[in-house]
Amino acid sequence: MKTIAVTRPVGQGEDTAQTIKEMGWNPLIVHTVELKPREESEIFKELSRVLANGPVDWLVLMSPNGANLLINILKSHGNLLPSALGDLNILAVGPKTKEALAKQGILEVHMPNNFSSMGVADFLSTKGVEGKRVILARSLAADKSLATELSKNCAMVDTVNLYSSAIPSDVTSFQRFEDGIHTNQIQAVLFTSSLSASNLFLMSKNGGRLGDLALHLGKLRVGAIGPVTAQRLIELGTPPTVMPRTFIIDDALKELLGGAFS
Repeated sequence: MKTIAVTRPVGQGEDTAQTIKEMGWNPLIVHTVELKPREESEIFKELSRVLANGPVDWLVLMSPNGANLLINILKSHGNLLPSALGDLNILAVGPKTKEALAKQGILEVHMPNNFSSMGVADFLSTKGVEGKRVILARSLAADKSLATELSKNCAMVDTVNLYSSAIPSDVTSFQRFEDGIHTNQIQAVLFTSSLSASNLFLMSKNGGRLGDLALHLGKLRVGAIGPVTAQRLIELGTPPTVMPRTFIIDDALKELLGGAFS
């Protein structure tokens, strides 16, 4: 059975693995990022600082976990924040983020067509963000391209950092990845973020057994979720074979594992 490796944060990937099995492939979830939620008191302090500058027009939530974390903080401090939030619009990046918000009882949620930084920027540009206040709730390690693009459109952008990130302390899945590469058992790799690409190369360089990782990946089909991830792979010497149009993992798997392997 053919194997595909997919980069995911620590604690995530079970649903992806099940999807891969249903497609007749063997999944190898490679944990390349460990996201650590910041203390709620730190997040609230940062959010309060942002809200002190006036009501917010758009709150952009990039992931289900981030959505749950921030909404729980807002609920626990509900007596302090409603007047500061103003007439807020919420933008969920991806259907799973929107579903997480629905479970929290938040149903009036917008969603962009493309679930990438540029997709978010394009969506908000159609809504007229000039002079509007936008909060990006995301990981401390997220790239700055979205904030930069929104600022170009004269939006007032603040970022509330929900997570810090690190290379995982448990490298078991990475060692399985190395074994699979060495034994030619892996036919494809899907990178789900630019940080996961950077970290995989760093892990390989620092004590890994693969040597030139780009050389090994050049023999495989390589997928990238979104243009930022694709650009990072190009910088690392591994131009992706596939970048799906919708930037959803399930769609990327179908495209990556399609024609060339059928």
